[in-house]
This record gives sequence, structure tokens and C-alpha cells, in this order.
Amino acid sequence: MKFLLLFFITTMALVARSQTGQLVRGNRFYKENKLDEAEASYRKALAGSTEDAAHYNLGNTLYKKGQSNEAISSYEKATGGNDVNLKAKAFYNKGVIFHKNNQLAEAVEAYKQALRLVPEDAEARKNLQLALAARKQQQQQQQQQKKQEQPQQQEPKKEDPKPQKSKLTQKQAEQYLKALEQKERELQEKMQKKAGSTAQPQKDW
Repeated sequence: MKFLLLFFITTMALVARSQTGQLVRGNRFYKENKLDEAEASYRKALAGSTEDAAHYNLGNTLYKKGQSNEAISSYEKATGGNDVNLKAKAFYNKGVIFHKNNQLAEAVEAYKQALRLVPEDAEARKNLQLALAARKQQQQQQQQQKKQEQPQQQEPKKEDPKPQKSKLTQKQAEQYLKALEQKERELQEKMQKKAGSTAQPQKDW
């Protein structure tokens, strides 16, 4: 995103007033993209003082090296001085890192801090609006996800109809079976009688 590019534009202009040897050397290394040497020079500059510009530029160097947490720590130290513009830009850069890492609540707060110090900062205002919009979208997505994760109410399963128990007592059942057996015997006897009777020969005339 375009707002991330401003992260480095103000890096060197802020330290023009502070012409200590190590700080200038660190700036030169930074311009040459020799980040390890730049970091070492800034740390040496800080060894004997609490130069806010050195903290700020060290933060830029650490960020460029991919050390976001350490960069934020350096920017935090840079916000402790009296230079309002430097403090505002340190807060701004903190906001950029948080924004890039999708830590939107922290980004919003950092941009607000920058605007409290320099209300006319158009870039900080634009980034704040972007962060607020992204945070709103993030919150909506989280709410939607929670709704989807809630277990849906399941309809109670219909139980299979249980076989009805026979209302006959054991004695009645036995009597019923005997009656069936009796009818079956009678039927078999009738069939046997029919089978046993021979057909009568036709009468001769």
C-alpha cells in the first residue's frame, strides 16, 4: 500500500541538526543500504547519549532489516524527547508497522498519537482512516465467524415406532395356539378323507 512508502522518506532529514560522528556515519551506511553497519553506528551514537534522532533512525534500520518488534521499541524511545515533529513521525512509523502486521487497534492508536502532536499531518490522517475501515471490516468478519461456529439447533430425531406389546396374557396365547392347531388337524383330516375315497366306475348301459 502507498502509505507504507513514507516510512523511509523522512529518515535522514530529521537528523540534519545532529551532526555527531557516529550518527552521520550511520546515515551514510543507511543510504548505502549497509544496514548492519548503520545499526552499529546508531547504537554507538546512543551509547553516550539519548539522542532521539538516533533512536528514530535505528528504528528505521531495524524495520528495514525485518526486525519489527525491535523497531517499535526504538520508536517508542524516540517519542520520549521534546522534538514534536520527531515524536509525531515516530508514532506514525509505529502505526505503519502495526498496520502492516494487521494489529489494527494498535495502529489506530499510534496514528491518533501522531495527529495529536501534528494535527495537519495529512498522511497520518489518511492512514488512520484506512486503519479504522480495516478494523471495522475485521470486526465484522470476526462476528460472522462466531455466528458460523455456533452449533446449529438440530431437530430432535424421530424415534422408530416401538413394536406394541401383545395385550394377550400367556394363558390366552396358549389357548389361541391350541385352537389354531386344532383347526389345522381338522383340515388335514378332511383332506385325507377326500384322498382316500376312490372314484366310482361309470355304469354300463
